[in-house]
Parts: sequence; C-alpha cells; structure tokens
Amino acid sequence: MAAKGTLRTEDIAALRRLFTKRTDKTANEREARWLAVRSGIFRAARPLKDYHDLLLFILAFPANAQDSLLAGAELERVAALVADLCKRNATMHYALMNSGISGSASCATFGIDLSRWLSDAVEGGVLLDSLSGDDALARNVLLASTLSAEAEAMDDAGHDVHARIIDACGRKEEALRWLLNAVQGIAPSPQLQHVLWEVLKPMLMIDAPGSVLTRTFCRGLSDQSPACVAEFTGSVNVQHIIRTPLPSSGRSTERERVQLVNAARGILVGHLRETDTATLCDPSAVEWQDLGQGMGVVLLPLPPGRRTAFDSYVGYVAFSNSVPVAYGGAWVFPGKSKVGLNVFPAFRGGPSMLLFARILQCYAQRYDVECFEAESYQLGHGNPDGIRSGAYWFYYRAGFRTVDPGMAALAEEERARMEQDRSYRTAPSLLRRLVSGSMRLRLEESAAPEFEPSALSDAVLRSMALIRNGDRSAGLRHCTDHVQRVLGVEDMRSWPALERQAFSDLSPALALINGLESWTIKEKGSLVALMRAKGLSNENEYIRRLREHHRLLDAWAAIANAE
Repeated sequence: MAAKGTLRTEDIAALRRLFTKRTDKTANEREARWLAVRSGIFRAARPLKDYHDLLLFILAFPANAQDSLLAGAELERVAALVADLCKRNATMHYALMNSGISGSASCATFGIDLSRWLSDAVEGGVLLDSLSGDDALARNVLLASTLSAEAEAMDDAGHDVHARIIDACGRKEEALRWLLNAVQGIAPSPQLQHVLWEVLKPMLMIDAPGSVLTRTFCRGLSDQSPACVAEFTGSVNVQHIIRTPLPSSGRSTERERVQLVNAARGILVGHLRETDTATLCDPSAVEWQDLGQGMGVVLLPLPPGRRTAFDSYVGYVAFSNSVPVAYGGAWVFPGKSKVGLNVFPAFRGGPSMLLFARILQCYAQRYDVECFEAESYQLGHGNPDGIRSGAYWFYYRAGFRTVDPGMAALAEEERARMEQDRSYRTAPSLLRRLVSGSMRLRLEESAAPEFEPSALSDAVLRSMALIRNGDRSAGLRHCTDHVQRVLGVEDMRSWPALERQAFSDLSPALALINGLESWTIKEKGSLVALMRAKGLSNENEYIRRLREHHRLLDAWAAIANAE
C-alpha cells in the first residue's frame, strides 16, 4: 500500500484475489487486508471503482454473514464518499461518470420505451441532456410535432434544437417528457416511435443516488439470511445440475414482480445497457425461479405484439443474495434453443459456472429444452470482450462443443495442450478461428426436425413479394383469410384482440404449407390453439403446443430447409 494509506489499484486487486480464490486457509489474510483497505484513503477514481465492485462481489457471494453485513455498510460509505467527491472535485466528477456508482452521474442514450420508463422511475433524477443525432433530421422530426404557428420558430437555425425543446415545454425538467409525447404524437406504432427516437438519439443525464438505477443499490427480492459460499474450489457437474429437479418458487406477488422488473431494468441502466425483454416485459407476466444456494432468476417474456415470430425469446436477470449478477436470455424453439450468459464485470471470478448450470437447469426444465446453442457472437466472433474473457472455454467447460468437425478437432488439440501445461493460454488469433461457428450442449435426442426460424422468415419474405403485387397489407389479409378458411375458423370477433393479432401474424408462414387443408380436424384444432397461445400474456402455452405439434414442425422444416 502506498505511503500515508493512499489506496492503489494494486491494493484492491490483491484483496480481490483473496476473495475470488478464497479458501479457509486465506481467511486471516483476507480479514487483515480488508481492514487495511477500509482504513485507507482513495485519491483516484480507479481504485475506488474497483473497491466498489469488490464490495458488490462480496455481498453477492459472501464467505460468511459478517462479510455480508460489512460489505453492505462499506457500500453505504463508498456511495457517500463518491457523492461528496463528485460535488467537490470536477476531475473526480468526470472520472466517475458512467460508473453506475450511487452519487455519480451517467449520460447515455436508451430506446424510447426504456426512456419513457426512466422519465417516471425517479422524480427529477433523469433529464434530457442533449440530442446526439443528425441536427437537420432531428429538427425535421420536431417540426412534424409542432403547431403550424410554432413551425417557423422551431425551424430557426439560430437556435439549438435542444434549447428549442426547453423553450417549447417551459423548463428543462419537462424536456424529456415533452419529447416523448411529441414522438408518440407523430408516430402511432411503437416500431415507428423507436425509429424516430433512434434518429434523435436523445442523451439522458441520470443522477439518482440511492435508487434502483445505480449498481450500488439495485436489488431484487431480499432475504434476511444470505446464503454463504465459503470456497469456490471444485468442479461443477453441469449435466447433473441440469437434471436435478428445480426448487419450488411459489407464486410472486404483484409488488414482488414490479420490484424484479425495476431491478432488471435498473441494473442494465447502471451498466449503460438495455435488452428488449427487460425493457418491454409486462410485470404481470414475469416469473421468479429460485435456483437454490441464494441464487435465482427473473424470467422476462416479451409482450404480445413485440415478440419474435416463431421462437420465444425469454430473457432473464440472475441474482445472488438479491444482488443482480448476470443477464441474458434464451430463444426457445423445438430442436435447439439459443442461449447466452453475460456475467456483469464485478462478479467475474466467482461461481459463474455454477450460476450458468442453474440457469440452464431452469430453461431445460421449464421449457423442455433438449439442446442449447451458443452463437458465435456470444463466444467472441465480432465481440472483443468475448475473446478477452475466453468465453469459448467457459462454454466448453460447461459441456458445449463446436458444431464444425474441423474446429472441434482443433479445440481438442488445444484442450490437450492446456491439460499438459496449466500456464498455456490459447492465442487470440486461434480463439477467433474457434469462435467462427456455434457450440451446442445436447441433453437428449430430439424428435423435432432441426431448422432455423430465420430461414422460415426468409421464405415468408420471398412469398409475400408474389402476393397481391407485393402489397404487404393486402397480402397479409389474403393469408389470414386463407388460413382462417382452411382451418375452419368461422368467426374470430369474440377472441381477445391480441389472440386475433397472433393468428394474423402467424398466417403467412402457415399459408406456405402445401396440403394444409388435408390435415385432420385434431391437427387443425391444435394449430388454432397454438396460434392463439402466441397472444397470451407469456409464451409458456405456445412453447408447449409448438413442441407437441409434430406435423407443423415437419412442414415448417421442409419450407425452411428448401431455401
């Protein structure tokens, strides 16, 4: 440690190693070093940020109850210290910006749906800072939202567009809400609103200390007695965990579901990230799954009208002792389901393999997944962070194997080298070759045919060009009427609107099936029920019915694989 107790990055790194590689033998050294750090002085932003993240790590994976209590108290102290430094010291203010630590500010752009939620999340804590999109395009978008008597003033190039918005709403605290309402007034559809928001690229300034929008205090469902992990040593039998029955979770209350959704959105905002499932999910449709050992996941389905067409994208945020530690999702589909894990940087070096095994267990058992696939981007293809973190070997240790035979043989050669020499590391250039394709973890043989939903989507795209001279609206009506007639659906007016929409959305892919009219009454009835299920609050019933409808899967596979 530096003279006069000044803390360096190296001091925090040494302490972190004792917590991530901990054993009972290192307990005394760990306690002594932590005491020295607690009495030290932070004069630079980097060690302060590193210490903050280490405290989160300890809170998520405490060695004992005392460590958990101490880490919580230290987080409170660090948050107060950061708030004071950011107010008094301009250099520290900018050095700590976008760190996600309570007391510091963040400035970033998010989608319109998340921006709308942020505008209501914390009173006065989120402001419109600027517009980072093309100035001329932004001015044209805003012109479409103004009164004709205001148009000349809004179009005056002598005034900055952001300043004109503040003039239009009267005060800067109202600018974000004014802009949200303006875009919503121009564009009736959520998709078009999203496009216009991307043109504007609004930068939001977030300064909400002590709130769910900070990494420091974002929490899920709390448990008074934290689950402790004394050591991280020992291998994880992923296959065994996947086949072990899930713990019972019980039903979540409305308040708990809202709290989980707020935490899912808040932790991603704290990391300047966003996922469609966290942003768009309806709290009434989310589900909590206890994973044991203090771990759990909130499952985040997309709402009707914002879903993927054929598979079911169910996202998640994972928690350990109520601290959000990872996020990702699975695209559930018969035959194989794509899956991904993103551990937040503060928690790397912990029991990530155990956490991943528990997440796979959750999806395998809740949705009857027979085969998981990790796509190349998740492994590091076009993703430098994946290469740096060695994501390929993480998935390999979990039991995933490269699909391409040539790359699989190369991977086995590398594995043999690593077993012979524990200090050996795969060169980044070789890793980039290995991650050029996907990896799979097959749990059991599947009766479902294998095909890519994207290939089926491509077949629909090409077919719609040939219907009603490429008029998409007329073509969709033609497909819906045809499928409705063939399936014997006489009147859909009594159906809920979202189920009617789901029927219409799936119709173009069903209109491609030759001989659909010859299916049995039972097969047609099951198909109608499947289509309606796509419009329910979550897709659990749709997933089940799709998996059981072998004739539909065979028909879609023939279309997709013929492309």
